[in-house]
Amino acid sequence: MRSALRNQAMICCLVAWFSAQLAKYIIDGLRHRGWSPRHLLFGSGGMPSSHTAFVSALATVAGLTDGFDSLTFAICFVLAFVVMTDAIGVRRETGRQGSAINLLMDWFTLEHDDTEESTELKERMGHSPLEVLVGALWGIGCALLFI
Repeated sequence: MRSALRNQAMICCLVAWFSAQLAKYIIDGLRHRGWSPRHLLFGSGGMPSSHTAFVSALATVAGLTDGFDSLTFAICFVLAFVVMTDAIGVRRETGRQGSAINLLMDWFTLEHDDTEESTELKERMGHSPLEVLVGALWGIGCALLFI
């Protein structure tokens, strides 16, 4: 456990993730004029993408320490690519579907007063391309400052 706590790459990635998550919390709070403590560490979606910052920092640290022609960098780059395309594609579409289903459920509830109140599906799942780009730049910047 001590060696993991001294792992510079791991610490860099965690700093990139946490600082991006904190920035997202502040930006979201200013945008909506209110803060939700629940979103500080566990909120998804929003600007910047903290998952992207995390994997971008990892890939950058791997490239800077082991070389951009190393297997380590290639593995980290592929992982980062999968995370980023998933955030823009599948997770974003899942959020859109959640929004549409919530609208249908609201309509259904209004039409049928005898139904039980249902819980809403999460709508903020993925990211816009800009949110992912800023997250990637955030992670790269953290790695460059850290290493």
